[in-house]
Amino acid sequence: MKKLAASLLFVAAMSAISVSDTTSFTIHIVGDSTVCNYKASAYPQTGWGQVIGSFFDGSRVKINNVAIGGRSSKTFIQEGRLESLKASMQAGDFMFVQFGHNDRYFGTNSRQVPYDSLGYWLQQYVDVAKEAGVTLVFVTPMNMNMGTNGRNIFTEYNVVGKMLELAKANGVPYVDLNTKSYTAYSKTWNASYVTRYQFKYFLEGEYPNYPAGVTNDGTTHFQESGSIAHSQWIVEELENALNETYLSADSRTQLTKLVSAIKPRYSFTVKANVSNSNGLITHNQELPGGAPLTLHVSPGSFGKTFQGWYDDDCNLLSTDSNYYGNTTLYRAATYTAVFEGGSTCATTAHGEEEIPSSSEESSSSSSVESSSSSILCSKLTPTADWKSPIDMVFPEANRGTTDTNHVGYSGLGFYNISNELSSVATFKLQSDQSASNAKLLIRYSNGGTESRPMKVTVDYGEYEVDFPPTADWDTWDTAYVENVWLDAVPFNFTIESLTANGGPNIDMIAFDISGVYREGCTPCEDLTSSSSASESAESSSSSETDGILTVSKTMGVSLDMQNLKIFTPGGILKVSVVDALGHSVFSSEKNVSAGEVDLIPAGKALPKGRYFAQVSLNGKTVALAPFNVKLR
Repeated sequence: MKKLAASLLFVAAMSAISVSDTTSFTIHIVGDSTVCNYKASAYPQTGWGQVIGSFFDGSRVKINNVAIGGRSSKTFIQEGRLESLKASMQAGDFMFVQFGHNDRYFGTNSRQVPYDSLGYWLQQYVDVAKEAGVTLVFVTPMNMNMGTNGRNIFTEYNVVGKMLELAKANGVPYVDLNTKSYTAYSKTWNASYVTRYQFKYFLEGEYPNYPAGVTNDGTTHFQESGSIAHSQWIVEELENALNETYLSADSRTQLTKLVSAIKPRYSFTVKANVSNSNGLITHNQELPGGAPLTLHVSPGSFGKTFQGWYDDDCNLLSTDSNYYGNTTLYRAATYTAVFEGGSTCATTAHGEEEIPSSSEESSSSSSVESSSSSILCSKLTPTADWKSPIDMVFPEANRGTTDTNHVGYSGLGFYNISNELSSVATFKLQSDQSASNAKLLIRYSNGGTESRPMKVTVDYGEYEVDFPPTADWDTWDTAYVENVWLDAVPFNFTIESLTANGGPNIDMIAFDISGVYREGCTPCEDLTSSSSASESAESSSSSETDGILTVSKTMGVSLDMQNLKIFTPGGILKVSVVDALGHSVFSSEKNVSAGEVDLIPAGKALPKGRYFAQVSLNGKTVALAPFNVKLR
């Protein structure tokens, strides 16, 4: 049966205002990592902006989710994202705005917003929306996972109060997701359930994308079932907002149009065939047809052997305690977790699906940042503790050089930053997952007599790191940064010298979470893949002789870097060469016969200097090698 109460909340308002069922519009969603879209490689991490489209009639509502992790109400504007959004807006659209997680002010980085400035930045979203004829909806940030009777972070740094103040001053809708989430997470729901099945906390082997699990990000970011709950609360609050007396006449008319496009919601009932008041199992909800279907149960919390999930006709759905990857039905539905020793499965009477004749699959578009990179994607070997090693060669912006004139470096070389105050190098990285307290390792050498402190910036987090002297420039040591905040977005990794001595030589960095890598490259292979590990070891095997690298045979290809020759079995051979600053100087791709091929073709003279070559055969990289060019 359809949920009747939700409809009664706004039927009176709709009876006075004519709203065409054919009215179509876009909801533009602005926010941070708790809101944004994530790639399939990050599943089940999900932002609510990724889910909420399934709560609206897709034939009438388009979702444009431009939220991006790591941004505050200030930096989203400073980066030009709000300005860029203007081109996509049309009169009659909506803009949902949620910020707060990165705005909280501690005076430690540039994205944070002193509370007395928060209203200034939030008002700019209102002004842009009004100018475009778009209705702004303030969505207060959901609370963090603070445990039973925990703090409400966003009434301390009072984003909730500021958004309500601005909503009333401007006559625009206000959605209090904060109170809904705080009540559930800190008052109503079991704290263990909140951590396990709402926030991003995964056990080892629970999800293919996180074979080692994730236990260091259970306070801020959400898995899909958490974002489903947020979406349900948001549409409930939109319906309730029609009763607010402060709304302007135009906002009320537009909000009525928005609410009329919310899909019917049905009872979604989840139970077990054994009794245990402490058992962790998905909560009952009110969900529309076509929404993500997720069922979670923790067998250990019931003390019984789990046998499977069954639907209301007693059909077995899965023997996995986590059931996901499907969509909800267009009717009330009951799902039962069946345990050994419990009652037998009993069918539950239900009606027929009320599948609409028109498509209700919501469409969405989101900004996807892409970049082309001329860097050589050096692959370092991950370890169990340091899952994402990254070679620090060829920064995208720099004051210094990539060098190989000392021994003991890990990949293609090391980065030698200029010996002067405020020398900066910027590397463009990508993270496929979020973490609130990742660890960062920096491998360096400092053959000087004094420490060389550096400012290290990871997206908008700034960390001052000291690099004490090592025995000499051929001796490498490691520095560590704790509690690094990462969002699943492209970001800049910047190192800046804080003294006139410049900085140390930087060999590599590594994060303790998987899926962090150079833009334009690919993440390290799963450590559990033995074939990948052996293949990586084979492709990187080499020997250093008199400063000239001679690469051993891989896929039948070998390189003589002293004479700049390639020996190949034939095929599509691609050669890319960059100089020590990372600038592309030569690239070719051609079909070659078996035998000897010049690395640099005759007639292509390179100036004296240090270069790096990437050689691929039939689309597979077979060698990454430095070489010298002497005077000809």
